[in-house]
Formats: sequence, C-alpha cells, structure tokens
Amino acid sequence: MGNVCSVPLGLLSRLLKYGADTNNLLSPHLMSVGRGRHGGDVGLAVAGSFLLWTDLYLLLHLLNRRCSAEWNCRTITALHGALSASLCLISAVIVGPWPFSYVGEKSTEFHTVIMVISLGYFLFDFLWCLYMRTEGPVMLAHHVVSLLGLAYVLYQGRYGSELTAVMGASECTNPLLQLRWFMKEAGHYTGRKALLVDYLFVSLFLAARLGAGSVFHYVCQTSPKLNLIIKAGGQAFYIISVIFGIQLCMFFYRKYLKKKRSKREN
Repeated sequence: MGNVCSVPLGLLSRLLKYGADTNNLLSPHLMSVGRGRHGGDVGLAVAGSFLLWTDLYLLLHLLNRRCSAEWNCRTITALHGALSASLCLISAVIVGPWPFSYVGEKSTEFHTVIMVISLGYFLFDFLWCLYMRTEGPVMLAHHVVSLLGLAYVLYQGRYGSELTAVMGASECTNPLLQLRWFMKEAGHYTGRKALLVDYLFVSLFLAARLGAGSVFHYVCQTSPKLNLIIKAGGQAFYIISVIFGIQLCMFFYRKYLKKKRSKREN
C-alpha cells in the first residue's frame, strides 16, 4: 500500500517542481504524456489517489464522529470540488494550453495529475453512493460518465485539455452545493442567506455549464480531431447538464419567483 500511495504523491511533487518555472510546464516532455511507459504509473497513481481519498474520509469520520457519514462525505466532496476547480482553472488560464484552441491533442502532465486526483475521488464517491444509496439515477449516471471519461482519456493520453475544462466547469459549483446542504442540516438555510447561496449556485451553474459549456460543447462536437467516443461522452455529459439546469431553474422559480408573484397578487 505504501508503494501505491507514493505514486500520486510523486506525481504531485513533480508538478510542484515544474510549477517553479512556467516554461517547464510547457516543455515537450510535459506536452507528451500518453500511453506506453507511463501507463503503469498512471494506473498505480489512480489506485493511490482512491486510497488517499478513502483514508481522508475515514480519518475525518474518526475525528468527527458527532456528524453523520453523509456530512463527512460531503466535506470531502467540497474539498475535491474546490481543489479540482482550482487546478483546472490554473491549467486553462495560467499554465495553458487554452482548451478552446488546444482540441484533440495530447494530454500534458498537468492534465494527467488533475485527472488522477479526480478519478480516485470519483471512484471513492461512486462506491460510497452505491453503498449508502443516497443518490438518484441522474446523479449516478453523472458519476458513471465522469468515471468512464476520465479512465478513457487517461488511457489514451489525449483529450486532457477538453476533459479538465469540462471538469472545471462542473466542479466549480460543487462547494456551493455542499454549503447549501450543510446550511440545511445546521438549520441556517433560511431567509436571505438561503436566497444568496441558491442564487450564486444557480447563476454559476448556468454560466459555467450552459453558458461557456455550450460554446465549448459546440467547439468539441464540430472538431475533426475528436473521435466518436469522446464526442458521445461529451454529448452525454452535456445532456445531463441540461437536465440539471432545467431542474435548477424549476426549483428556483417555484421557491422564489412564484412565491414572490403570489405575495404581490395577494
């Protein structure tokens, strides 16, 4: 187990080493991570990432026994969402390459590290959801698409730019979603505080997934460099995002706009 866990830590240490110089992050070595000699390391890294997320959850569950298992799991979920979204943003905006123009190309080492971290987390969370039976079919489908997409892109050694861009747009709303749940559990999901969190969550979701996400979806679907598997996966993820978006708009309308209109009429 020690050898397995050392692999993702080794990848992260290499990332930090490269991060000291932005030019290193764009070096030919970093721009050509694919199958072959890296495959075994990546597989071990995913296993190590899964074990690290699982161990972190078990440690939190041990130290925070007063809270429920779901509370502790959602804490891990919020942590991953913030970490993943931050790394994806850094990858797209600071480190590069820009995902809207770098389509169908080889994954960089930065992309690989981000995907290893997230695939390990999604494995943990998917198994937790199955065991606890806390999620419905749409969310489970979301997890399955994420798992298959991450695994396929890591295996191919390509399309890391596209996947991390999609994942960044997906995960940036996760901390707000978990905050909303925590507020409900603690009895603070009331009045203006609830309105503020809901407004921020719905607005960010629509802007990231159905705003910028729609433009990026068009870029990917019309690119000749992407194969049918990637396009089908992107289409499935986009459809799920549209379903979530419709559900959120209906929720926001019923909870705030419809009530406000009823009060005015009365």
